[in-house]
Amino acid sequence: MRSRPPLWGDEDHVRELFGDRVDALTLGRDAVVVNRFATPGQFRDFFATHYGPTVAVYRANAGDPERTVGLDRALTELAARHLAGGVMRWEYLLVTARRA
Repeated sequence: MRSRPPLWGDEDHVRELFGDRVDALTLGRDAVVVNRFATPGQFRDFFATHYGPTVAVYRANAGDPERTVGLDRALTELAARHLAGGVMRWEYLLVTARRA
């Protein structure tokens, strides 16, 4: 079964993915604190130059300035929504499983 990464944080989806292939499944939430970026622009610039999937999207849209501006805007807005006092908290789902 293929799974889209945005669904990997959904507990029900993860349970479905593992199904009866595991004997034990423990799910918990935690957060990583990111304090590397003072501004939304720094966040955007870092991800545009260092984060593989984002770099690939920029490359794929290099010939379309409108799409590049849209991506810049989307990343900046994402950071602006989550950046508070130079800190972002990124929640994640921690999954521990034992193969059946």
